Amino acid sequence: MKKWQFTVIALVILFAPPFLVVGAIQALLWLLYRLFPSALPSAWAGIEGYAATVLGAHVLISAGLMWLLTRRQERAERWRYVLTAVAVPLAMPFLAFWPLSLLMWLSYRLFPSTSGWFFGIETYTFLAASFLSDMTRYVLLSLVALVLTLAALTWLAAQERRRVWRRGRFYLLLAALVAVLAFPLTMHYRPAVQAAPGVELRLVEQPGLIEGAVRSCRAAAEISGCQYEPLGWTDAQTLVYRKWCGGHYDETGVWYPGSPGAPLLYNVRTGKSGVSLVDRAPSHETCDPAVCVSPALAGGEYFPPLHYLPGHFKDAVISPDGRWVAFTAEHIYGPEDLLVISSE
Repeated sequence: MKKWQFTVIALVILFAPPFLVVGAIQALLWLLYRLFPSALPSAWAGIEGYAATVLGAHVLISAGLMWLLTRRQERAERWRYVLTAVAVPLAMPFLAFWPLSLLMWLSYRLFPSTSGWFFGIETYTFLAASFLSDMTRYVLLSLVALVLTLAALTWLAAQERRRVWRRGRFYLLLAALVAVLAFPLTMHYRPAVQAAPGVELRLVEQPGLIEGAVRSCRAAAEISGCQYEPLGWTDAQTLVYRKWCGGHYDETGVWYPGSPGAPLLYNVRTGKSGVSLVDRAPSHETCDPAVCVSPALAGGEYFPPLHYLPGHFKDAVISPDGRWVAFTAEHIYGPEDLLVISSE
């Protein structure tokens, strides 16, 4: 086999399986729907199970095919290829998210009538975001991908020494390593709304680097999470709020709010949140969001004239001095934000 043929086959083995698996699963779900419409909801244990199935199948298929492709090579060399065929698929959700998102965006812009051809790409990016929308899964997958990628790079460098720069595997593994490390930076969380020029906007419970990436994945995968309820202001700088977690819609579309947490404090001046120790009722003066919120926001493309979707607790609560307004906003079917915006 010529070198270029081997390279092409190896790349296909590394990158093609998830799209083939997605296509097969979609065909299976379509068949189940046609044959057993009432049994379809039990076909999958949630979108996360779908994503885990695709990821696991990708690893198994890539590793098995790479073993067959390199069966004539020395045993040590064969295992190095197999390690690459495991490390790269595990890094795939990080490695391919932005290139596939860009390709999907270009397909909609340039060829809107043929966007259905990119259904597998669209599904994979959605599945990747869904799988990475949980902190535990995100941390575990990124750690395993980093460890295996570093192991493959180290093994390759130890064997090839100065010739490692001539190996395509080196650059592929390096790209996978960089993708995992850079993902939190490229997925920096942006609230559901942006302030108009000259207006101050504060995000209550500003997420950290990893938490922000997870929250961005929730927005991309349309996963709501917890809801925020602004309870009022103890003074001109201190907001009292609480979170409701576990809320969900039933089959008829009725919303069940879940369980409320303990009251929390947010200080506008310091930007810090903490458990509330206030024993008196806060000031709860509401205002019309169309008057005290929307004019201070950057123009929205999808929801004029309000420019945003409020959360489940829609009241905007104004501070005692009238300078700040606390309100909720949500991504489309995604997580909610509790924000404080200046009203001057």
